[in-house]
Amino acid sequence: MGDRKGVLNTNIEYTRATKDPVSPYTSYSRTGLSLNYHNTFNDNVRFDFGVSGNIGGQNTEDDPDAQNGEWQKVKDNALRINTAINWQPNRKGITSIDFKASINYENNLDRQCKHPILGTTTPAVHATTEGYSIADILPSDYFAVRNIDSRELDYAANLKATWLHSWGGVHSHTKLGIDWRAEGNVGDGAYYDDPATAPHGYRPRPYTDIPYMHNLAGYLEEMLTLPLGNTSLQLMAGVRVEKTFIKNSDYKNTTNYSPRFNLKYRISDWLTLRGGWGITEKLPSFNILYPDPKYRDYAVYDVKYGGQMTSIYYTQPFGILYNPDLRWQRNRNAEVGVDFRIGQTRVSLVGYFNRTTHPYELQSTYTPFTYRTLTLPDGLPLPTSPVFKLDSQTGDLFVRDENQWGDGWHQMATKQTVRTFTENTMQANGSPIDRMGLEFVVEFPRIQPIRTDLRLDGAYGYTKYVNEGEWEYMQTIYTGDESFRYVGIYPDTGGATRTYNGLKTQRLDANLTATTHIPSIRMIITLRLEAMLLHREQNLSERDGKTYAFNVGEDGSTPAGGNIYDGNSYTAIWPVAYLDLDGVRHPFTDVERNDPAFASMMLRSGNAYQYRLTDYSPYFSANLSVTKEVGDHVSISFYANNFTNSRKYVRPYAGGVGNIYTPKFYYGLTVRIKF
Repeated sequence: MGDRKGVLNTNIEYTRATKDPVSPYTSYSRTGLSLNYHNTFNDNVRFDFGVSGNIGGQNTEDDPDAQNGEWQKVKDNALRINTAINWQPNRKGITSIDFKASINYENNLDRQCKHPILGTTTPAVHATTEGYSIADILPSDYFAVRNIDSRELDYAANLKATWLHSWGGVHSHTKLGIDWRAEGNVGDGAYYDDPATAPHGYRPRPYTDIPYMHNLAGYLEEMLTLPLGNTSLQLMAGVRVEKTFIKNSDYKNTTNYSPRFNLKYRISDWLTLRGGWGITEKLPSFNILYPDPKYRDYAVYDVKYGGQMTSIYYTQPFGILYNPDLRWQRNRNAEVGVDFRIGQTRVSLVGYFNRTTHPYELQSTYTPFTYRTLTLPDGLPLPTSPVFKLDSQTGDLFVRDENQWGDGWHQMATKQTVRTFTENTMQANGSPIDRMGLEFVVEFPRIQPIRTDLRLDGAYGYTKYVNEGEWEYMQTIYTGDESFRYVGIYPDTGGATRTYNGLKTQRLDANLTATTHIPSIRMIITLRLEAMLLHREQNLSERDGKTYAFNVGEDGSTPAGGNIYDGNSYTAIWPVAYLDLDGVRHPFTDVERNDPAFASMMLRSGNAYQYRLTDYSPYFSANLSVTKEVGDHVSISFYANNFTNSRKYVRPYAGGVGNIYTPKFYYGLTVRIKF
């Protein structure tokens, strides 16, 4: 832009895609624009300012072949503003000061028209307070336009001071900084153009009712470089402290600490040793710190008359329970590495051990619960034109004939007092997870005749995890209108058809990258081959250091003996305890195992190979990138990921559900313009 006027970069992109070229009624389009300005003032203040955004979205039209009147429109609009200032005052106490700030806004309004055909009128409960209510009634055939108005608006700022100084050959690099982030949504959430068409279970909750999450962090880091004869030792120590603020959250002590320490010992130009240790604490997700309200609806009374319908429900609000004993998840990581050179080939090896303590997991808990259903009193027929009156707190329901007011109100009788359990979820801590492995990087010397650099990198990893916790599970078995009377407490398998509570894995991956420079035509070509050479998994069942699951015969209930890790038999587990309808916990003993009333509490595996070692065969993919400079202001980049479309379908023995681990083939083109 001329002498001392700075540099302006701009980028424009347009994307359009259809889901199915044969039936192009679902399409996506997006136009993006970015502007970035850079300048330096007084030779010691560097200023950057950028604005980027995009407009577009997905459009699904009514398919003329279907003609069901359904459609969907989803916006994908965004605006991002960022700025950065670097000031180098060259003063004794401060070498440089950096300030960064950003604002991100995304508008993702999703409007969808659905055409439910129910075949009959259906009750829909929308109550948001605990108690009894009369449900709304949906027609048998109607159109409903649902909106999800999401407008995310986030802010961030960072201030960092750096001090570089030396004394007696010792060099010091000190950093001190503070970060602030605010994340929230100013949209109206989910709502319907016509509230009368809202489905059963819908409750309005504008996103503006959800408080912002503010995160304030401070960090301090010191790095010292000490000369030791012809060698040098570099020491780094730092700590980061974070505090999260969420208005009206039950969790108040939302502070976490993350210290770390690293060292690097440079023995010569061709040999360096290094190591590190650190702790990272992680808070639960926002939905745990400020859970969404949820609702249970129990049918109490239902009747149809004269083409109309009346349904009474009992509503019980609930959410993820507050856990006063919850501990923050913590990762401890230690690593040792060596960097060396053999001729012109550089090699880096790093071995690591990582332990995650107090990992987060959602646990189900059950609480006894009683409610009653209603019926007409003996000898009282339903009036021809009934009118109902309901006490929302007691559930007392009265009926009278709209045309016979003199008959007065008649109270409905109790049909049944239902005793059951209600399920709640609570964030809890699981057992430690251990990971260890080796990472490597080999950078070969350039092949000068073709100006190509080769890099080989990869990693071997081993993970073992056994959850020593407990998991509550209630059978979906009914005797008449009565649910099962017990809740089983099992080793934490997390699923009704899983008898394992642990897993061990091994993985070895390797990647080869070739980068070719062609200066004569100002082009760079990069080819990357990715390979998973080893991938093994095996489920584990352990409790108190012993195998807990056992093999069962073809009938699914008779113990069969043998080793579960042979992987050729169905397996099962019994509870370790159970709850009764009074909420009392009892140990599960041989008495219960031999009692037919408890027979259904044995959980069986979904297949006969749940513990078989799964050894996947290798799978591969290849990525290509080509960048060409055109003049001094334009560059064009083409990329194609997994361009061989290698998508091997692998199925583990234990789970039986197949997976494809390589990405879909996709490609794109980017044009950059620099002024």
